[in-house]
Amino acid sequence: MLTAATATATPLPADNAGTSVSAADFNEEPTSYIVLLNDAPLASYSGTAPAAGEKLDVTTSAATSYAAQLAEAQDSVLASVDVKPTYRYDTVLNGFAATLTAEQAAEVANNPAVKSVSEAQWQELHSTDPDVTGSATPLTDESPDFLGVRGAGGLWEQLGGAATAGEGLVVGVLDTGLAYDNESFTEGTVGAPPADWAGDCDTGEDGSWPADACSNKVIGANYFVEGLRAAGGEPAPHEDVSPSDVNGHGSHTAGTAAGFPLALSDGTNDIEISGMAPAAHISVYKVCWDFVAGDQEGGTCMDTDSAAAIEKAVEDGVDVLNYSIGSPTDNEYNNGAVAEAFRNAAAAGVYSAVSAGNSGPEGNPPNMYVSNNAPWVTTVAAATHRDENSPVVAGFSSRGPVQRPAAEQNLLKPDLGAPGVDVLAAVPGGWAYMSGTSMASPHIAGLALLMKQGHPDWSPMAVKSAMQTTTRNYTDAMSNDPFNGGVGFVAPKVFLNPGLVFDSGPADWEAFEADYTTGYNFNTASLQIGALGADGPTEVTRTVTNVTDAEVSYTAAFEGPAGLEVKVTPETVTIPAGGSADVTIAVRNVDAAADVWQKGTLSWTGEGQPTVTFPVIARGEQAPPGEEPPPPPAPEVERVFGANRYETADAVSDLFPDGVDTVYLASGENYPDAMTGAPAAAQGKFPEFAGTMETPDGNAAPVLLAKADKLTKPTEAALEELAPSNVVILGGTGIINQDVEDGLAEKYTVSRVDGENRYDTAANLAKMYPSGLPVVYVASGVDDAYPDALTGSALAGANDAPVLLTKTDEVPQVTLEALEALNPGNIVVIGGEGAVSQAAYDQLGASERISGANRWETAAEVSAQNFGTDVPVVYIADGRDFPDALAGSALAGSQDVPVLISKTEQVPQAIWAELDRLSPERVVIVGGTAAISQEVEDELNKRYPGWIG
Repeated sequence: MLTAATATATPLPADNAGTSVSAADFNEEPTSYIVLLNDAPLASYSGTAPAAGEKLDVTTSAATSYAAQLAEAQDSVLASVDVKPTYRYDTVLNGFAATLTAEQAAEVANNPAVKSVSEAQWQELHSTDPDVTGSATPLTDESPDFLGVRGAGGLWEQLGGAATAGEGLVVGVLDTGLAYDNESFTEGTVGAPPADWAGDCDTGEDGSWPADACSNKVIGANYFVEGLRAAGGEPAPHEDVSPSDVNGHGSHTAGTAAGFPLALSDGTNDIEISGMAPAAHISVYKVCWDFVAGDQEGGTCMDTDSAAAIEKAVEDGVDVLNYSIGSPTDNEYNNGAVAEAFRNAAAAGVYSAVSAGNSGPEGNPPNMYVSNNAPWVTTVAAATHRDENSPVVAGFSSRGPVQRPAAEQNLLKPDLGAPGVDVLAAVPGGWAYMSGTSMASPHIAGLALLMKQGHPDWSPMAVKSAMQTTTRNYTDAMSNDPFNGGVGFVAPKVFLNPGLVFDSGPADWEAFEADYTTGYNFNTASLQIGALGADGPTEVTRTVTNVTDAEVSYTAAFEGPAGLEVKVTPETVTIPAGGSADVTIAVRNVDAAADVWQKGTLSWTGEGQPTVTFPVIARGEQAPPGEEPPPPPAPEVERVFGANRYETADAVSDLFPDGVDTVYLASGENYPDAMTGAPAAAQGKFPEFAGTMETPDGNAAPVLLAKADKLTKPTEAALEELAPSNVVILGGTGIINQDVEDGLAEKYTVSRVDGENRYDTAANLAKMYPSGLPVVYVASGVDDAYPDALTGSALAGANDAPVLLTKTDEVPQVTLEALEALNPGNIVVIGGEGAVSQAAYDQLGASERISGANRWETAAEVSAQNFGTDVPVVYIADGRDFPDALAGSALAGSQDVPVLISKTEQVPQAIWAELDRLSPERVVIVGGTAAISQEVEDELNKRYPGWIG
């Protein structure tokens, strides 16, 4: 007989030595259990887990070897009690399901290789009980329009249109199967399955899933019933023992997530319905059954079957899972094997949307807590999307907080809300309205596919965060209570650009589970504290990641009840593009009763970015205020340097973003050939015999320095750390010899750009640029004038343009030929007539000159005419020594910021004036005190506070 488990697991210590359980701790009758072993499964084991943005491949030699090792350990445990497993797990779980007597269960539990022994649990679908018989004349469905997915400016349009919304991505649906012949899955066109798809289609025990039922739309179909049978049940006589759906629930959720757009009619009105990601693929995993067991009958989804299905789905290569299943007793943070399976699926990059449960005040049963509460899944509440007062959280939708002791109520659930009332979607024979958090969850699953399409390299938790921080408010106070509706109602039209995300991974999940009393430190897009302390403010850490393509300063502000004090340090945080920063949030109960939840909203606002919203919910003892933090230290300029020019170039390379693909190598002894290399390095250009290749995403290339006959130790160390694929040598073999090139070629793809002289080298560098450029810069190649070329190089790098060289009174033929090939719209000369005469200017056919009375004024003019105020950073290098400025120019060009030059002991007045105008947020000196003295740094520090802010 199928009965609800009264306990989720027999907990075991990490080290079983000296401890034991007995048969009395288990059921008297043979019972189906899930046994988990200590070692990590394939999805999270360090030797087999996929890299960020990639999928798990269980066919590699490392994976098959480790799987054999796990199987051997499982065999040993099984042999100790002489039983055969119902299922083996090694992908998202390490263990097995098996039917055990009480004595066998105790022996297994006492095995030191075993982590837990859990009684198999039955769960249920999270839908209400509507008529799901289907209808050939459905009514309307409004959720794509209500959500801002369909229509002008909507999410589909942002991703290229409905025909491509979700293309190349796969949603796995764990449910009652699929009505394979419903038009929501047949009347449309999508591309072939992804190249790495490893799924298959099973026709079933009774052949009720036809061999041709799978298509480019439905690319996988499997069913899991052995867990039900091990628990004493059998599929009901009317069931299809295959992936085919007779219930309707699975077809409805799959259609909501990724059904084709359909034009239907009720005889009077034309009706359009669609899933959230209509161009995505669907893979079916039937785990829920109408069953019979003796004189008992009903519907259930065994966790043993669900765990096996998650294993298969991750092995197949799904991108997103939907799980509209749960139980009113599933009210912990981690309720056993299915939650563990979702954890490891998330570790492998698979996003999981789950339903919050239908046991709210109007639910059945009523007033039970929210379920499916693991931090690594997205738990979805149900809301209306049709009435005038929408969206409003449905009365049946389960509420928070999670049912734990007060000190452990430190994670908000549900996470957010989506349409879940009167949702129209596919069922066998047609379409029908259904209601439940079951219907809300696949909206989020389908939307997650679209988020992953827009941001394929984002982790599941980054996707979740972006959905949460961009939500809209509900239309009544009840729904806006975070325990009812989570952080808000999903708003797909704006969620592709959240500004900031709160990301997390396996280490964060492990830390959360290690101590629920400090779970408020879990890096998620909300803050819940169940028991504030009496000694002072409770301090919480959050890590915010800037997912924009520019540096942004965000300022925090709290809005909430007077009894709740929330302070953020730093109040304003500046985060570079792609970078992260830690903030401390101090929360204190000022004057409310200790058992009263106080609720407010924390927001981060950045110029030109959406406001990032973040609910704060807390209760606990009143506490005195904390000590005022000390004033922040006075801002100071930064210095990037080493003991010599080679070490300085190495230090500058550390400032480049991760993912360097190409490195430029110039001479640290003989300068001229390298003068014009910075612009190409700033754009990461790599010359090839057949043309020019730019590094992925235009990643900038650092410039390192070498001696004529060898690499210096700092340069070797920098190359080892950067691990580029390509190296570009600037200059001929008389400057960096062939032995150096040959040594590099053993590790990297090497290309050399050289010429008979500096003018020729500059012209050859320019060959990496296409014809028809908007602008080309020309500077003097005379030794005394090289600073003009260097300060111009930062500008040229920012504009993806080359710098050519000329003699003072005559333009070399090679430069003229390069200009003819480039055919630019404008030719801009850098430097005055003492560097490039009027005769040379005219011979060049130049259209503009940027110059000053000397190198300092020319550098200031280059900056003043091309860079605005409040720049994020300015680099300052020695105007009399070459290498530091070369390395700095490549970095500055990649960041679209200027390089200024200074005398060693004194900053020229023209440079001071330009610094005052620029008002940079950061000032970085490139080089040691022999290049830019400490006295100059001290004077910069005195003036620096007047520029920032």
